[in-house]
Amino acid sequence: MLTAFALPEDDAQQTFRAVLGSMAEPLLPCALPVLPPALPGLKAATAALLYALADQDVSVWLPALPDETVSSLRFHTGMRVADLPEAANFIVIAARMPLPDLMSLKAGSAEYPDRSATLLIEVDGFGTDQVEGSGPGFAAPRRFGAAGLPKDFWREWQRNHARFPLGVDAVLITDTHVAGLPRGVRIREG
Repeated sequence: MLTAFALPEDDAQQTFRAVLGSMAEPLLPCALPVLPPALPGLKAATAALLYALADQDVSVWLPALPDETVSSLRFHTGMRVADLPEAANFIVIAARMPLPDLMSLKAGSAEYPDRSATLLIEVDGFGTDQVEGSGPGFAAPRRFGAAGLPKDFWREWQRNHARFPLGVDAVLITDTHVAGLPRGVRIREG
């Protein structure tokens, strides 16, 4: 079994708080306070989020990963692996993977909009050159960019936002940082 967090409870709680903070201040990159060893096929930061967010009550769709990575994630989290992204609570998009159709993913319902999927998207790095975000969590509009996003990501995100309060949320992930992207964020390209 591959190693996870050194202090599983404390490290997962610190990571969870960092992810919550990134969703409260969208598109503002936040350093993860602790990183586990990287898993084959995933960034260490992605593994940290899965250790903190996944448990036996959620299903996770994973890209094609080595068996040792999937076995270790299951062992340390108890998560269920979904066969299709449409059936998952969390969808992992490894670096350079295409984006699934956001309209086909769990978007919540009028009664329970929180029962939607969250995308965990690996990117190469953050910058300020692609979009301007505004909405809840912004004191003022914020410039943002992410190198290595799936093709047409921002256009698809605008379609997702049009369904608000339904839709999916996303966390963008570099080697050491995360940036939250809740469905309520309005994006203007350019």
